[in-house]
Amino acid sequence: MQYLRLAGLALLIAAPAFAAAVSPPPPQSFGESIDVRVVNVEAVVTGRKGERVRGLKAADFRLLVDGREVPVDYFTEVEGGEAVAPAAVAGGEAPAAAAPVGPGEKVGTNYLVFVDDQFSIRAPRDLVLRRLAADLGRLGPQDRMAVVAFDGRQLARLSDWTADRKALARAFAVEEERPSSGIARLAERRAEGGDSLTGESGGAALVDQILQTEIGVRAVVAAMRGTPAPAGRKVMILLNGGWGLPDVPQRLRGAPSATGLPQDETMFAPIFDTANLLGYTLYAVDVQGLDPESLAADARAAGPVEQGFITSSYERGVHAALGVIARETGGKAVLNSARLDAFARVAADTSSYYWLGFTPQWKADGRRHQIRLEVRRAGLAVRSRTGFSDLSREEEAQTQAASQLLYGGATALPLAVTAGVARRSSLLTIEMPLTVEIPVSALTPLPAEGGWNLAANVSIAVLEGGAESARWRTLPVRIHVAALPETGGSVHWETLVKLQRSTRRLLVVLGGDHGEVLRQSEIAVQRPM
Repeated sequence: MQYLRLAGLALLIAAPAFAAAVSPPPPQSFGESIDVRVVNVEAVVTGRKGERVRGLKAADFRLLVDGREVPVDYFTEVEGGEAVAPAAVAGGEAPAAAAPVGPGEKVGTNYLVFVDDQFSIRAPRDLVLRRLAADLGRLGPQDRMAVVAFDGRQLARLSDWTADRKALARAFAVEEERPSSGIARLAERRAEGGDSLTGESGGAALVDQILQTEIGVRAVVAAMRGTPAPAGRKVMILLNGGWGLPDVPQRLRGAPSATGLPQDETMFAPIFDTANLLGYTLYAVDVQGLDPESLAADARAAGPVEQGFITSSYERGVHAALGVIARETGGKAVLNSARLDAFARVAADTSSYYWLGFTPQWKADGRRHQIRLEVRRAGLAVRSRTGFSDLSREEEAQTQAASQLLYGGATALPLAVTAGVARRSSLLTIEMPLTVEIPVSALTPLPAEGGWNLAANVSIAVLEGGAESARWRTLPVRIHVAALPETGGSVHWETLVKLQRSTRRLLVVLGGDHGEVLRQSEIAVQRPM
């Protein structure tokens, strides 16, 4: 037996049992899973004076993954939202890679607007929303926008993908009526001496700030995963009310962690890892703008202020965090007064670019891979996404399940789960048997010695608080069969979960081959007699 533990949730895995029909259809009815996902790399090239450089060809670029050059599967230039005909290829040059769209075709941009109600103060938030709504005329005929908001507990879908400007304006008006928690966050910082990210004044607000930020990070990931975009470019406009990087000592700020990122940037890795995997470019908008208390402090200072207008480590941390999120995906941070015309800036920056794509050798090994795009011509700079993560099947399933829960879980089909009566395991823990009925159609058949392995993922969450605080563990399901079962049948998978005695509810989620949520069921823990 194998023990797996996660923050109070422990799962004891017993040997799975199953029952299934054994009269197999022809094997070709089960297609083998072949991963052909493409990683999109949207690039902006500038000259020495910062001007956009156009007219480059595929041969002008060099794409490296983990330091090794890889072939470009497709390439096109987009200018003003339209694919440009490639320039003539000189004799002896390599031909341009195939383009995803033909010359003259319109390329739509999908703008996913995420509104942070956790940290935003209502007045500046609403000001940014009204300015964004006023700029909806910049949406092109092929463009779409969706709007979601997060209050610290649940994601709300205010508008699905649409080009209807009136519908989007109504969504922003609805958001203006929603409460926000920014004033409470500000009060916490003031109670800790006005600067909760220094960690020097007691630490309670610092700990809460980090925990709430981690919850917000999960919500942004859920928004991207739970809002499948139409064809075209994907852009997230993150209206952020005050996430920040802790003001760690300078000697630690550049120290790499186990992920290869600086220690203080790892909390945001799920955001840019997901964005890079799904093809989003992020534009992080500083909703609060300049801190008026910082400006007042500048005015009262007896001498020059070293940091200029940004005098608090809190605000420096916010700007650093938004910069990290945007930079890693090839986007930009929209700071201070620039927030008032955020959409105009984002629309201008995303209307003209080079669009490249390549297909990695997906191994589902959980590794992060570095992307570096270079221009072979001297004096030119390029801005693009910097990496992608090859999530394991279990990581993918757990992330998808958590995202589904934050969105309310309304779209998943029911899952047949039978819970046995729990029994005491120790003074503080109990054990409970679970039997999950898994449809054969949800299992991926993998050739194995002596037959087949039927593969899926089951994720289990302890629901003691809200969706934002659920604790997850994902288990790979591997059932060996000599022959493939009938497609209309099912298998029964059994496991034993070890839980804290206080546990009352569990959520059981069945994930597909790429982690997509297929079925789920919430169950009550049956208390021991």
